[in-house]
Amino acid sequence: MYIKSSNINKTTTEELFENLGITTHKDYVLRGWKRCRKLGISPFQKKCAKKFEGETLEKILRRNAKLISLSKPYIESLYSYVKGTCFSVVLSDSNACILELMFDDSVIENTADKINFTKGALWDEIHVGNNSLNTCLREGIPVQISGNEHYCIMNHDWTCTSAPIRNGDKIIGAIGVRGYKVDNSPHTLGMVVSTAKAIETSIEMEHTKIQLILKSNYENALVKCISSGLMTIDASGIVKYMNDIGAEILKVNKEASIDRPITNVVDFHPVILDVFKNNQGYIEREFVVKNTQGIKLHFVKSANIIRDEMGNTIGVIDIFRKIDNTNNKYKNITSMHAKYHFDDIIGKSNTIKKSIKLAKIASKSSSNVLIQGESGTGKELFAESIHNASDRKDHPFISINCAAIPSELIESELFGYSEGAFTGALKGGHPGKFELANGGTIFLDEIGDMPLYMQAKLLRVLQEKQITRIGGNSVLDIDTRIICATNKELLAECHAGNFRKDLYYRLNVLNIYLPPLRKRKEDIKELLYYFINKMNAKMNKNIRGISKEAIEYIIEYEWPGNVRELENCIERAVNLCESTTITLKDLAINIREKKIMSNLRRNSFNRLITLNENTGEDKIESLESIEIKEIKRALQIMDGNISQTANILKISRNTLYNKMKKYNIQLNDIEKIHKFV
Repeated sequence: MYIKSSNINKTTTEELFENLGITTHKDYVLRGWKRCRKLGISPFQKKCAKKFEGETLEKILRRNAKLISLSKPYIESLYSYVKGTCFSVVLSDSNACILELMFDDSVIENTADKINFTKGALWDEIHVGNNSLNTCLREGIPVQISGNEHYCIMNHDWTCTSAPIRNGDKIIGAIGVRGYKVDNSPHTLGMVVSTAKAIETSIEMEHTKIQLILKSNYENALVKCISSGLMTIDASGIVKYMNDIGAEILKVNKEASIDRPITNVVDFHPVILDVFKNNQGYIEREFVVKNTQGIKLHFVKSANIIRDEMGNTIGVIDIFRKIDNTNNKYKNITSMHAKYHFDDIIGKSNTIKKSIKLAKIASKSSSNVLIQGESGTGKELFAESIHNASDRKDHPFISINCAAIPSELIESELFGYSEGAFTGALKGGHPGKFELANGGTIFLDEIGDMPLYMQAKLLRVLQEKQITRIGGNSVLDIDTRIICATNKELLAECHAGNFRKDLYYRLNVLNIYLPPLRKRKEDIKELLYYFINKMNAKMNKNIRGISKEAIEYIIEYEWPGNVRELENCIERAVNLCESTTITLKDLAINIREKKIMSNLRRNSFNRLITLNENTGEDKIESLESIEIKEIKRALQIMDGNISQTANILKISRNTLYNKMKKYNIQLNDIEKIHKFV
C-alpha cells in the first residue's frame, strides 16, 4: 500500500502506519517518520535534492581521507559477497554524505543515477527522508529499514541495512548495504555489523600505531635535547611528558599535568600552541607572557616539531628556561647558528673579491681568523660564511659581542660556572660559550674591547685547548675554531697598552680586511637593488627602481656607517616612497643635508670667479649675487621647506626670512625640484 497525498497530513503517524499496513515494531522507524512529517518533507520526492561537487566535495573527501582509506578493503570484501545481486555497498561520513560506493552496473542504470544515490549526495532525513544510513547515525545503533518503512516512496522498493562506525566514543561515519527488498537476507544485518566492527578495529590499530610512532619520535628527540625545562605536547594540546625542572619552572605538579590540556596546566597563554598553527619550530627564542595575576614571565624557548611518516605534525617538544630581568638585558648578545653563506655576500669589486677569496681559504682550515673592518662592513656575515663553508658547518656557531657584556660577566659567559660558584648560580651550573661551541666555531666580535684580564685567560685557552668552569675543578678539553673581529687597529691598541701583543699574534693567523663602502663604490648599485628587493618583500611594497639623481647622490656620499647605514637608508626610503621609484626626497634627511652642504660650498667657490665669454677675462661675481643664488638653490632642493633650508645653510629661520625679504625671494617663484648641483 502507498501513501495518498489526500490523507498524508490528516492523520497521526501511528494512524498513518495502520492505514498503510505497516506492522513494524521498530521504534526508530516511527521516530524517523515523525521527524520527517515535522520537517514537512514530501514523501513523493523522486530523488536526493542535495549533492556536493567540485571543491566542496574534495574538502569533504580530504577531511575523511583516513576513514576512506581504512574502510576501502572492508568495503571491497563486503561487496564480494553481494556482487551480481543488484546490492550496493555504501560508506558515508557522520552527516550521511556518501563517500564511497560499490555496486553493479545494472544498479546505476536502474536506480542510482535516477535517485541521486551517488558519491557526494547528502542522504540525510531532510533530503531523502528516513533511511538506514541517516537513522543509524542518529540512533547510534545498527538498523535495517525495508520497503514502505521508508518515508519517501522513492525508497519503497529497497531494503537498506547500515551500522555506525566509531572512533572511540565518536561516530565518524556509517557502512551500509542496499538492495531490492525481495532479495533481502536475514544475514545482511550481521554482515554489515561485522564490517563496521572490523573498520573500527582498523581505526583503533592505526591510532595505536600513531601513538607508538609518536612515543618513538619523542624518545629519539628527547635524547638530543639539552635544556632546563622540557615538555612534550601532542597535536591536541595535551601534555604527554614533563621533566622535573620544567614542573619547577612552571610551578605545577608534574604527575597531575600529564594527559591534561596545556591550557589547564599553566596560568598564561601557552605560546607553544602557536607552533601547531604555523607549523614551524624555532630555536632559542625569547617570549614575554603575562599570567592571570598580570605578572610578566620571561622565557627562552625552543620548539622541536614531531612529524609522522606522512610529514604531518603530531606533536612538539617544548624546551624552555626562565630568565630574569638582568639576563634579559643581554638577549641577542649570543646566537647559536650561522645563517649566512658566501653566496649572501654582495659585490664584485676587486677589494671585496679579495676579501672573499681569503675568507674561502680560511674556511678550509681550523686556524684562527682575525677580521678587521669598520662598523657596518659585514664582519659577522664573513664569519658565518667561513663557518658554513667549513667542515664544522654541522656543529654550533656561537657568536658573542665582547663589548656588549659587562666585564664582570664576560668570564662566566665564555667559560661557564659550576653549581655554587656564586650567589644565584643555577643548580647544576651552566656551560659557557666555549663549551657550547665545542666541535664548532666561536665568533668573538669586538675583540678589541675585551678587558685585559680576560685577554690573559683567552690566551691560555688558545694555548692549552682546555677550559675550567668558574668555581669548578674539572678541566674540559675543547675543539673550538676561533674567529675574531674588530673595528679597531689592534696593533695600535697593542702599542697603547690596551691589547696584549702575544694574544694579537696568536689571533692574527689569517687576517681578513673588509674595505669600507666608500672604497668599493662600484658595488653600491648592486647593493641598492638587493636592499630594495629585500624591503619590498618585508613591507609588501612594489618599488621597481631608483631615480638617476638619487643613485648619483648615493654613490657620491661617503657612507661612514658602511653597508649597514646604506641598508637603513634604503629601508627608510622604501617606507617613505609613495610611487614605484625612489627619489632624492625619500632618502634620509641627515644624509641629504651633508651632501647638499658639500655641493653648496663647492658651488659657492666655483661661482666666485666666472669666465667672461666675450673678453676671456676673469670676472668677480658679487657675494650678494652668490648668496641669492644659493638661497634659491637650497629652497629648490628642500622643496621650499624653510626649516630644512635654514638648517643646511647653517642660519636661523628668522635670518633666512630676513634675507628672503631683503632679496625679494618669493616661495611661489621657486621651482621645486629634486636635484643636486
